[in-house]
Amino acid sequence: MGLRVARNSLDMTRAVFVTVRSFSGAVERNRAKRRAREAWRLIKHRVSPGFDVAIVLYPENATFDEVSSDLFFLLRKAGIVE
Repeated sequence: MGLRVARNSLDMTRAVFVTVRSFSGAVERNRAKRRAREAWRLIKHRVSPGFDVAIVLYPENATFDEVSSDLFFLLRKAGIVE
């Protein structure tokens, strides 16, 4: 999982989920996006407003707990988690 962050002029933080082409099929790609979206939904209240966040998903076959902890780690590393 990768993360790109940019400031925006809004009073909210927006997120986009992007998958790389190396996923073996639509089922795996969509499953990865669903897990990441749910992890974001549970974490987004802790994220500072005013950012655009791009979450890049790689084929890792990660569980939801791994995706959630990875996302939180990357957001904390980027310095946008309160």
